[in-house]
Amino acid sequence: MADSKSIAVLNLGSQRLSGALFSKSGGDLVLKKYEFVDMAGDPTVDATRIAQLKVSLQELAARLKLKSSAVWYAVAGHTVFSRFVKLPPVQGDRVAQIVEFEARQNVPFPINEVVWDYEFSSEGGIETEVVLVAMKSDALDEIDDQVALAKIATAGVDVAPLALFNAFRYSYPDVDEPAVLIDLGARSTNMLFVEEGRFFIRNFLVGGASITSAIAKEFGIGFAEAETQKIHRGFVAPGGAVQDHEDPEIAALSKVIRNAASNLHTQIMRTITFYRSQQGGSQPKRVFITGGGALLGNMVSFLEEKLKLPVEIFNPLRGVQVDRSLKADVAAADAPFLAELVGLALRSSGGVPCEVELVPTKVANARDAARRMPILIVGMLLFWAALGTGVFYFQNTERVVREKLAGMSSENARLKNLATQIAALEQRQGQYSALSQQLEQAVAERSFWVRLLTDLNAKFENDMIWLTLVEPLKNGNSITPQLLSQESSSGEKKDEATAGSAPAYSLRLQGLYRKNDEGEQIVYKYASALAKLPWFEIADFDDKRAQYVSAQSGVEEDRYAYTFKIELPLKQSMNFKD
Repeated sequence: MADSKSIAVLNLGSQRLSGALFSKSGGDLVLKKYEFVDMAGDPTVDATRIAQLKVSLQELAARLKLKSSAVWYAVAGHTVFSRFVKLPPVQGDRVAQIVEFEARQNVPFPINEVVWDYEFSSEGGIETEVVLVAMKSDALDEIDDQVALAKIATAGVDVAPLALFNAFRYSYPDVDEPAVLIDLGARSTNMLFVEEGRFFIRNFLVGGASITSAIAKEFGIGFAEAETQKIHRGFVAPGGAVQDHEDPEIAALSKVIRNAASNLHTQIMRTITFYRSQQGGSQPKRVFITGGGALLGNMVSFLEEKLKLPVEIFNPLRGVQVDRSLKADVAAADAPFLAELVGLALRSSGGVPCEVELVPTKVANARDAARRMPILIVGMLLFWAALGTGVFYFQNTERVVREKLAGMSSENARLKNLATQIAALEQRQGQYSALSQQLEQAVAERSFWVRLLTDLNAKFENDMIWLTLVEPLKNGNSITPQLLSQESSSGEKKDEATAGSAPAYSLRLQGLYRKNDEGEQIVYKYASALAKLPWFEIADFDDKRAQYVSAQSGVEEDRYAYTFKIELPLKQSMNFKD
């Protein structure tokens, strides 16, 4: 794993992958280590691109010991759509809205299928210009997946031409005249125009692979062999009346390279013309070249000849210190391959003029999660606090419930004891009630005769009637001591006849009435008055009075009084003792 203080960067070129470790020393960049891994085959063939990228990234990560390191890496310019757009004069808070509108109009893909960003390319004039860069999301995610498979974390993704621009501004702050930086890559060429207050980039698909393909076609050899011939023996043949190389094969190779390079020159001139005519740019005064094509023999002389401008190889290490562990001359020779790496290192170490970033889906999700993390942490803390409060509340509630339950159990036991006592008292009360009923009955019976006799006396209207006998009867038998034995005997027989049924009580009245004008009717009137008293239960006395009353007729002249007998059934049952 790289040192935590190191700045790890990668440039994912079409044919060569480069990586480096930088550090900061007093505000300056320090190059500590770098490595290159070349991918075999034609870089214009996309079918094998991802598979080779996977293997090469793992090898490069192993050499630089980048496992678990967070890196900035750059994608090739030809894989990214770029467009320079002039904005109308608007307030700063509306710029983002206008840029998004322009992105939807200019990007040739649905905006939700791309990752895009923008940067101001010129400011301060009548019009503000921005550069839009966009890349298909699935294409970027596919590349980022290979980075992840190499056990490397993605810190950010830049675009190679814009990383080159940051490196140029850092390394050549003294260049104030219009200049063009030509990055001669394997599959394509990036041209970067820089002048005061603005920059412009354009990519065209002519590069080192075009020269290699021309060699392979001319000599009938494979692409890999043609690439080897170009690197080790090739150069651009000088123009004019110059003697050819003494080796005919090399001379022929150089001429093929010159012819192919002429196509490159044509594209360069077209781009310069486009910049001046369509973008209103200035004619470049200086030309810098970088990339693998810059090291091709006589390339500087060839371009000076064609462009009629001074051409020099761009040195991105001009403002970078080289660590003592590296050989300065070797690093200087490899400098054309390090330009994008320097620009990427600047992204990690501080502010740069251009801060375009393409964000893969996984990185966007991770950043979104990181932004939400404080909220999630606060939410989790609140959740656990609420949970703790709930647990405390329920524990406290359980304690209170248990205390209440214990109190209720104690109260229940006390009430059960009281219920037992109450039941015992109710039982005793029942016993006392039974006794009291007998006492109440005895009291009631004690006053019974007083009240009855009082009512009997109250019904006398005059002194014509006397009572000689008042006695109670049970089932027609007297319950008072009998003076006549025959009456007792007949009474016993009558009582036996009614044995087994409820006893019937009645009252017998015997007496005399004096001779009067009404005769025995005076007895019937008295009996009728008695029948209406509440002591007796007679509903139809007048119709059945003969059943209840018997009296002698007072017709004898020589008698002063006559006998009568009245027997009325009692309504109230009394426990008369025989």
